[in-house]
Amino acid sequence: MPVSTGELIQAFAVLADRQDVRVSVKQSAKGAIIAGTCCFIGGMLLGPPGLAIGGVAGGVTAYKMTQGTFRPVSDVIMNDLSDREKEALVNHVRNAVAEFEVTDLALLLPLLLSNVSIQQAVLKTVVTFVTNEMRMSIVD
Repeated sequence: MPVSTGELIQAFAVLADRQDVRVSVKQSAKGAIIAGTCCFIGGMLLGPPGLAIGGVAGGVTAYKMTQGTFRPVSDVIMNDLSDREKEALVNHVRNAVAEFEVTDLALLLPLLLSNVSIQQAVLKTVVTFVTNEMRMSIVD
């Protein structure tokens, strides 16, 4: 019995949650720009002490502005992927686990939950897909 794309996507989401993989939703660059700008302005106004004051003020401001913008990968793959992107992700994972000789995708789900090698292959594929196809940054 073949496993649907939706079931596989849910399994990938569970695996990503177990590993606590999160993505930055284009906020890291924004935070760096804010912190750098405040540091620059502080340095221009107050010299060397202004660099320190501006750096601290910019860091706190960037923290407040980007707080809560890091999302779990599971949320991204469950809610942000289009149907075509979900199919592409499933195909990428199928290719990644082909070396494990899983002939029926119904066998993949139990193996996914118990076999560390398959978990690593699937998780690596999901992370690569999110990074390359969706242009998101993974947060360690």
